[in-house]
Amino acid sequence: MAPRKPLTREDWTAAGLAALVEGGPDAVAIEPVATRLGTTKGSGYWHFTDRADLLRAVLDLWVQDKTVLISERVQSGGGTPRERLQHLLGIVSRAAEHSPADMLLVASADPDVRAAVVAATQLRVAYVEKLILEDGVPASEARSRAALAYAAYLGYASLASAVPGLVPHRPADRRRLQESLLDLALPAERRQVTRG
Repeated sequence: MAPRKPLTREDWTAAGLAALVEGGPDAVAIEPVATRLGTTKGSGYWHFTDRADLLRAVLDLWVQDKTVLISERVQSGGGTPRERLQHLLGIVSRAAEHSPADMLLVASADPDVRAAVVAATQLRVAYVEKLILEDGVPASEARSRAALAYAAYLGYASLASAVPGLVPHRPADRRRLQESLLDLALPAERRQVTRG
């Protein structure tokens, strides 16, 4: 049997991110992450000074993985601004239905968590604003539409987490809901007027 490869800081951070996605910031601690990795707490303390150090590393990865990389993936997929927004909404709504992480992060009073939530929110709203601007919406409206669209996503994530029965499960109902959410950012009537 080959000797086990030593765990790296990146291994610990990735396992911490998985714990965060499943259970929110309270799930990120040295002992439960060690259990997840099948190792001892000592390995964790080799890479991190304490739980707060691990949590900060996990939060940095969360912002990168669940915000920056998703925006890059949507952008590289191409399409019209509305098509990219639709793609983005599909990704984040599925994630919200399977994980309470965003809602647990938003609700946390931990200053490190709050800082990560602020950073992710600013990046997310800025990306949606960029797409809205690309569609020809004046800059004076784009920011408020982006903020409203993000607020609607948070509401959806809250329902998916707290009252999943209110989230549509049939594909046709889901499409209608997504179209309604998209219309907050890029109303269908506006597109018809500007293109007609």
